[in-house]
Amino acid sequence: MTPSMRRGLVAGWIVAALLLSPGCQAGGGAQLPQDPLLRTLERKSGLIVYIGTDRNIYTIDQGGGNQKAVTSDAGTIDEKLHFYQFPTWSPDGQLLAFAKFIRTSQAVEQASIFTAAPDGTNPVEAFSSDEALPIYLYWSPDNQHVSFLTTTTSGSVVLQLTPARGGDSQVLDTGSPYYWSWAPDGQSILIHAGGAAQQQPQARLAFLNLAGGVTEEGLDLRPSAFQAPAWSPDGSQLLLAAETDDGQQALLVTDPRGAVKNVLKTLEGSTAFGWSPDGKQVAYIAAGGDQTLTIGPLTVLDLQTPEEAKTTEQEAVLAFFWSPDNERIAYFVPLVVRPTAEPNQSGQPETTILLRLYMLDVKTGAAREVTTFYPTQEFLTTLQYFDQYQRSATIWSPDSKNLVLAGFFRSSDANAALGVWVIAASGNLEPRFLTEGVLAYWSWK
Repeated sequence: MTPSMRRGLVAGWIVAALLLSPGCQAGGGAQLPQDPLLRTLERKSGLIVYIGTDRNIYTIDQGGGNQKAVTSDAGTIDEKLHFYQFPTWSPDGQLLAFAKFIRTSQAVEQASIFTAAPDGTNPVEAFSSDEALPIYLYWSPDNQHVSFLTTTTSGSVVLQLTPARGGDSQVLDTGSPYYWSWAPDGQSILIHAGGAAQQQPQARLAFLNLAGGVTEEGLDLRPSAFQAPAWSPDGSQLLLAAETDDGQQALLVTDPRGAVKNVLKTLEGSTAFGWSPDGKQVAYIAAGGDQTLTIGPLTVLDLQTPEEAKTTEQEAVLAFFWSPDNERIAYFVPLVVRPTAEPNQSGQPETTILLRLYMLDVKTGAAREVTTFYPTQEFLTTLQYFDQYQRSATIWSPDSKNLVLAGFFRSSDANAALGVWVIAASGNLEPRFLTEGVLAYWSWK
């Protein structure tokens, strides 16, 4: 946790106490206390990976049992700090990928990517460098490779690919900023590099074809203001934002070669989006034209009946995640709190952010407020890039009944704790404290 966040947590205690009083949702509906027996008796679904406060990687089940240390050497060794980041589940849930960093007082001296079983056995160093620093990991659909972004001291951003169980890594492309989506068959990658074409003429949308070597095939579209493109789950369509023939910015559905099939919405500002797991629906956030962040109302539409789109009443949605069963969407609305405690270096009061979690019933369009919490800085960073992260990670349990969040909550069974929490998607139960940690994801299976 950063110093500014820690000060914000303390200074915002009165606000948190009001919003997070035990036994109540922020919206006023009663929540039942967690039954200690529920941890043991409920059916477990998948596993949770998390970064502990000691900066090691661990796995645990939703009841707090079956805890395993995937790594154990984080800390200061010979005056060098060892720590881990970016835990990422393989699609089949059989392996984890994560990055290790060794830092001196001046800079990161070495960075590596490891893969290992969820209990930490059979670790393999898949990549290592003293110059290129991993900043994001994303498994290939066939569980055989890890694609990842690295940065260097010169500031360049590079897309690389490495065999999950060891072998030579391969440079695929460069660009900044850089986002991508794997084709479901794992044979190609849809990339968006360089931002919006109106501001950066070199911005591009392209396919990287991986069969028989790496070749690039550009799309005949100028990208609009968005981050991550999205291949449909069945590989038959693409979802992206680009300029139409008449020069408008729009959210588009194309065929698998990039030919426009449908204009879903014309845009004034940036957008972020994602397919439902079954590929039948699309959800998106559309920001106003004068905004620098992609914050706006959340809209959900069925591609067969786009005229029946449903839009949330909340007009400042920051991020969202589809449930695996396609029935619900968890979305987050930020609340900026300006505490009256010590100022920052500029002489201004420190600010911190509360998040309200809502649950949208996709069929009815009804939304329920579930809880309010202070996110860890690590989780908040994930939300700022959620459209890319939702391609590679999930906060949902495989059975769609729970979510895992990292932050500062209150409940009657764990008074005001910072850590990893399980949240019932129904909203009927208080949050459940699992363990101390700063970031957590659920396995896909």
